[in-house]
Amino acid sequence: MDVKPALTDVFSSSPLAHIERHAEACLDCVRMLRTYFEATQSGDWTLAEKVQGDIVRLESVADDLKMEVRMNLPRGLWMSVSRADLLDLVRVQDTMANETKDIAGLSLGRQLAFPKKLDKSLFKYIDTVTQTAEKAVDVVTATRDLSKSAFGARQVKLIGSKCVAVEKIERSSDKLQSKLRAKLRAHEEKISPIDAMFLYQLLSQIGEVADHAEKVSHRAQIIAAS
Repeated sequence: MDVKPALTDVFSSSPLAHIERHAEACLDCVRMLRTYFEATQSGDWTLAEKVQGDIVRLESVADDLKMEVRMNLPRGLWMSVSRADLLDLVRVQDTMANETKDIAGLSLGRQLAFPKKLDKSLFKYIDTVTQTAEKAVDVVTATRDLSKSAFGARQVKLIGSKCVAVEKIERSSDKLQSKLRAKLRAHEEKISPIDAMFLYQLLSQIGEVADHAEKVSHRAQIIAAS
């Protein structure tokens, strides 16, 4: 005779715990951006290649965790939230790692470096983007923690405030990107037109990591409110 699992067993095996692990793996990729660009801006392309390889490896770890979540996500009445919402959260989280890998691949492939005078602004921009991703993963963690209390109104409000913080940091990254574009434009005469085009593309892609992070926080909020 089949026996339904105890509620404690259901909560202990919550898919949100596995999704949190995936989010943290994606964040590990994003956190490598500063290390990678420190290497490129110093002209150490050997180190840049090594860091790019580390990013690829970390992105592969995130991919494995993504597949693990997809393969083991439970079905049926014991799901406390929509399976589709959980899969969508995993998909959006994964874009942070994928975008990071693409950024490093594009930069390394053409050995692209920004003008040295942009270093301070560039690293501030990258740090802000990384902070956006960190805060977004914090929302995922809060959603997993609060799922144990069945998402009471107070807890949902807390997650909402965390999402507002993510949005604020993401807007800061947008402003920093605009300023960097203006500074880069002032150096265009010293850069080949093709390299300039790709440098602008890199700035845009770095910003997209923050955009993806904001979407992660919004997806987690939807789950918390469901």
